[in-house]
Amino acid sequence: MVIKLKKSYSSIHGLPVIHSVDTDIFDLTYFMKCMECTFCKDQCCEWGADIDMQNVNRILKYEKELEDFTGIKSSKWFDRSEPKWDHEYPGGDYIRTTYDEEKDYCIFLDHKSRGCMLHSFALNKGMDYHEVKPFFCSMFPVTYFEGVLLTPEEIDEKLTACLGEGPSLYRGSRNEIGHYFGEEIVSELDEIETGWLEQKKSA
Repeated sequence: MVIKLKKSYSSIHGLPVIHSVDTDIFDLTYFMKCMECTFCKDQCCEWGADIDMQNVNRILKYEKELEDFTGIKSSKWFDRSEPKWDHEYPGGDYIRTTYDEEKDYCIFLDHKSRGCMLHSFALNKGMDYHEVKPFFCSMFPVTYFEGVLLTPEEIDEKLTACLGEGPSLYRGSRNEIGHYFGEEIVSELDEIETGWLEQKKSA
């Protein structure tokens, strides 16, 4: 069920703008302790991620440092063969992180110590990981489409092993939603969540 919010909320980058929420994010549960997971084999990092060009440019500010950190040349980080455009992306233009055929995962997945190398790089440098980590990776397992907060395709098609145990998708992504869209939307979503769960309980 899609519920309209009291107002629209713009992200810190201007786009996307969220105006509604799908209640599936309150119902479905997910194992959120990724670095403690022993059974999913990093499935959420399997396909790479869309990344807007503004984010790409932020990453490239640290090009030499990141090459040294990851051991991977920057020419291999992104798939520029099919640049795309979407009206909900900051700046409109976006590409994807590269799918590494040898690792069979996103180019930035660290198979030695696990996790995202962009995330690790930021933490090691003492900076906010949101500066470099793709929006969709930070927000997972919640995403958006046409202004609606909802479940990602991987969740809908049950392509991840992490479904079914842990907090709700919303609770798992709550802090990230707050970072990108502000505490006001989180307060409203908390209210909607409470009302929705009470409604289900009394049904």
